[in-house]
Amino acid sequence: MHLRTPRRLVAVCAAALVLASCGGSSDKKPGGTPDSGLSTASPRAGGSLTINIVTESRGLDPFTASMTGVTDSSRLNAIYDTLVYADAKTGRIEPRLAESLSTPDAGRTWRLVLRDGVKFSDGTMLNADAVKFTWDRMADPATRSLYSSSLRGVTTQVVDARTVQVTLAQPNTHFDQIVAANLGYIVSPTAYQKDPQGFARKPVGAGPFLLKEWVQGDHQTYVRNPGYWQPGRPYLDEVVFRTITDQQQSFNSVQSGSADMAFTLDARNALLAKNAGFDVSELALNGPGGVLFNMAKPPFNDPRARQALALALDPEAFTKIMYNGDVVTPKGLFAVTSPLIDQAAIPGYHQDKAKAAELAKQLADEGKPLTFTLTVPQSTNSGKIGEYLQQQWGLVPGINARIDYVEINAMIGKVVVGRDYQAAYYNLATAGEPVLWNTLYSKSPNNWLNYSSPEADAALEASRAAATPEELKAAYTRLAQAAAADTLLIPLQESISYVYAKAGRFGGLELTSIGAILMDRIGRTQG
Repeated sequence: MHLRTPRRLVAVCAAALVLASCGGSSDKKPGGTPDSGLSTASPRAGGSLTINIVTESRGLDPFTASMTGVTDSSRLNAIYDTLVYADAKTGRIEPRLAESLSTPDAGRTWRLVLRDGVKFSDGTMLNADAVKFTWDRMADPATRSLYSSSLRGVTTQVVDARTVQVTLAQPNTHFDQIVAANLGYIVSPTAYQKDPQGFARKPVGAGPFLLKEWVQGDHQTYVRNPGYWQPGRPYLDEVVFRTITDQQQSFNSVQSGSADMAFTLDARNALLAKNAGFDVSELALNGPGGVLFNMAKPPFNDPRARQALALALDPEAFTKIMYNGDVVTPKGLFAVTSPLIDQAAIPGYHQDKAKAAELAKQLADEGKPLTFTLTVPQSTNSGKIGEYLQQQWGLVPGINARIDYVEINAMIGKVVVGRDYQAAYYNLATAGEPVLWNTLYSKSPNNWLNYSSPEADAALEASRAAATPEELKAAYTRLAQAAAADTLLIPLQESISYVYAKAGRFGGLELTSIGAILMDRIGRTQG
C-alpha cells in the first residue's frame, strides 16, 4: 500500500505557527523551495553539526514543544523521527515511521500502518499501542497540549500491533496533513509512565539521536542513536542546537566558525549570508506576520478597535521602512500568491487615519478608550517593529499603545497557552490544515484568538469536507473574506524561513513543509 497523496494543489506548504520575531521574505515572489548546495551535496558519515536556533524549548515532549521549523520541530525530528511529513518541495505526504496512512471512504476513517520492527531508544517497541497512548495524552485536557484541537472528535482503535484505525466525527480529506503537522511525534509509553513530569526534559523516542545534555538557555547536545531503525543513518555523530535570539550574533558565529548553520526568518540576515557566499536554503511559509488580537478582552472584543488600528497603518510603508521594500506586503490571511484562494476576492488593507480617529473617538465616548498593550517577541528586529507601530498609532488621536517585549519562548506560553495578552505581533503561516481550524474555529480549544464567526466556522467545515481543489479554494476564499471583514489581523509581512551555512560544508538538507530538518539525512561533506 502506498501512502496517500492528498487530492489537492501540490507545492502547498503545510500549516505552521511561527513567531514573527525576525523578518520577512526577501523576494517579492513567495513560494520558493529549499534548493541550494545544502540540499544537493552528498553527506558523508561522521562528524558534528552546531545549529543556531532562535528560541529555547519549553519542553521536548510533543505536548508542550513548539512545532515550527524555527523553534522545536528539528529537535523533535532528532528525538522522535515522525510518522509522516509533508515534503517542502511537493506538498506530498511522505512516510517515515508509518508505512502508510490512507482513507477508504473520503476522510471519514483512516488507517495508519506502522513500519515493522521499529524500537524506541529504550528498547521497547514503537507499536500501535504507543501511537494511541501518545494521541490520548495529546487529547487529554489535563495535558494542556497546544495541539489538542487536532484530535477533537477523533477516536482511535488498535487493530493489531502495527495498525491504528482512526474514526473522525466529520469527514476530513486532509487529516493526513494534520498528522504530518501535529501528530507525528510518538513517545515511549514506558518511559513516559515512569516519569510523566520529567519526560519533557528526558524524552525517549525512536529518532536518529538521543538527548545527551540540555543547558537551559544555551544549548542542547544530541548524540547518534545506535539503534535507529534506518541502517547507516544518521550521518552525523553529534548535533548541538544553540539558542541565539540575536540574529546578527547568530550570523557572526557562523561566519567565525563557532557555529556551522543557522535558522532565521530575517530577510536581512539571510541577505548577509548570501553576500558572504554561504549556502542558503529558503522556504516560503505562506502566511502573514502582523498584529493579531485577543477578541475576548477589551478593547479588541469590539471590532471598531481592531478596525481603528488597521486603518492607522500603511502596510506598504511598513515594508519599505522596516525592510527597504524587500519583503512582500500581504493583504490578508493567505500569501498573496497562494493558489488556495481567489486573490481577486480579497480586499487589501488601506490607511485612513481620519476614519481611525473617528472610531477611536466613538469608543472613548462610550467609555472604551483605545489604550492597550502590544506583546512583541524580544529580538533586535522586533524591537524596531514595536517602536514603529507604537509611533504610527500614536499619530492618531485616541490610540495609545504600550509595547511589552517578551522572550520568544515565554511569549508562546503567555499568548498561545495563557491567552494573557490584548494584541500580539505574531506570524500565522497558514496553508491550511491544521492551523486554520485549530486557531480560528470557534469551538477549538486552541483558538487562542478567541475568534468566533459563523461564516468562518462554515467555511472551515466546508474546507474539511472538500473533495476537490476547487471546493477547497471556494471554502478558503470564504474564510479569508470573513477574516478580512472581522479584521482578524493586520497583515504586515509575509515570511520565509531560511537555513544557511558556509558553502560546501554540509549536504543532504531536506526540509519538511514547515521548514524543519529531517535530521537523519543531513551530514558533513568536509571537515
